[in-house]
Amino acid sequence: MVSVLKSLSLIADATRVRILLLLREEELSVAELQEVLTLPQSNISAQLAKLKAAGLVNDRRSGK
Repeated sequence: MVSVLKSLSLIADATRVRILLLLREEELSVAELQEVLTLPQSNISAQLAKLKAAGLVNDRRSGK
């Protein structure tokens, strides 16, 4: 029950829902998400960290 409530609280945030919808369509970098969402990099990274901790997204590092 606790995990269901935690998942629901994660998707209750509009920014996280928008990120999930964008990533459902295609793989995007933090910089690309920043451009689309017009949010600071720190905000997007924090939201992605929460989604990753819940197992809703995966990351892949490339480049610098």
